[in-house]
Amino acid sequence: MLGDDLANTGCTLKHHGLSEDAHSENALLRSRIDEQLHLIMILKQRSDEATQTANSLNKRNSLLFAECKQARDDLAVHVRRCDMLQSRFNDLASNHQQMIEVSLLQQLLTRVLVLTCACSWCCYIF
Repeated sequence: MLGDDLANTGCTLKHHGLSEDAHSENALLRSRIDEQLHLIMILKQRSDEATQTANSLNKRNSLLFAECKQARDDLAVHVRRCDMLQSRFNDLASNHQQMIEVSLLQQLLTRVLVLTCACSWCCYIF
């Protein structure tokens, strides 16, 4: 590839005055250049893939942060609702206890009244 570019630019070596060793060294150097070019292309491709993966992960991370914030907001709403329900339940329990006390007091007063009436009636007879 790069060797082809060199050939196209006129940087070719003349084959006639070179020894066989020079030709083999030239071929070896071109082979090394081609290998390095191939490795550079692989590294560039991996770099592009890593960049694309990082961008994708950053986007996903942003979405997850937004979902996490929404979940925290929803949780806060549910906690406030639970607190309100707990408060209402406590009010109902307190009201129920007061109703029991009033009922017991009413029963006691009714018995006292019945006893008072009975005593009054007994006193009236005697």
